Amino acid sequence: MLALLLAGALAAGGYDGGRTLCTLQDPRIAESSGLVASSTYPDVLYTHNDSGDTARFFAIDRGCRTRATFLLSGVQARDWEDISRGPGHTLWLGDIGDNSAKRTRGLLVHSVPEPGPAEGVVRLRPTSYRLVYADAPHDAEALLVHPRTGRLLLVTKGLAGGAVYAAPLPLQAGRPNILERVGRVQVPEVTAGDISPDGSRVVLRNYTAAYEWDVHGDDVVGALRGEPVRIPLPRSPQGEGITYSSDGRSLLVSSEGIATPIQELDRVTAPRSGRPPSTARPARSARSSPWLRATLLATLLATLLLALGALGLRRTRTRGAR
Repeated sequence: MLALLLAGALAAGGYDGGRTLCTLQDPRIAESSGLVASSTYPDVLYTHNDSGDTARFFAIDRGCRTRATFLLSGVQARDWEDISRGPGHTLWLGDIGDNSAKRTRGLLVHSVPEPGPAEGVVRLRPTSYRLVYADAPHDAEALLVHPRTGRLLLVTKGLAGGAVYAAPLPLQAGRPNILERVGRVQVPEVTAGDISPDGSRVVLRNYTAAYEWDVHGDDVVGALRGEPVRIPLPRSPQGEGITYSSDGRSLLVSSEGIATPIQELDRVTAPRSGRPPSTARPARSARSSPWLRATLLATLLATLLLALGALGLRRTRTRGAR
């Protein structure tokens, strides 16, 4: 029991409990499946619906007011699942869902330059890339695009965790791009992911929690092989979207459903050198090495044993004095 309590305390994550930023009121946004913060405009978020919608995404402000609707010309939205930032102020939309694992012709991702301020309906012409798994079709809902290298990763959705697949660099628009399996994460039912704007952290989420890793250099794949910090997320009807804020100081999450909230969790762990400082009250970091965790556990166990031993000795002396 003590070990479980200790593990829970250490896995609490370096974020606060979250707050409701705003509530989506646009009836057209009924299934916010992907969410990403603008790399150019601090007060702008982009979101899109799950399968069943047209090929469009929405620009909303931090009050959840819809600023513009962007339609992608010449493409369809079979099962859009995630949206990400990319190098050069680009946006990437992942038509990567495959619940029945039958998309043998592959998946699609669409890239567009991040649009400037706009109102109403705006048409964009994307560059589209076809992705094909090297082994077999899979269902995936998390699309990661590195902010510097542009390397694209997909994380599949599974009850026992997900596989990590990497696309080749550079992507080719005229032919299929083969996705190679490069790792695995023990996060069940992954529904979205993001890489922080400075590339120093990567996060995945499911319906109840987020999981975050530190990234050294540009090695996101290597980071995902390590142990993440678990971040409890606020309750939501069906949590699907997650993104780092444009300054990397918070996480924002969204959910499918009509009039659902966008919630923001502020980072409270003291940042490492080179990261932007947190505006929230500093807290003791929950990130610790396996050695430190073992040391803490051993210390607590030793303290407990000493306390129990002292209690037993006191009882023995009490009985002998009678």
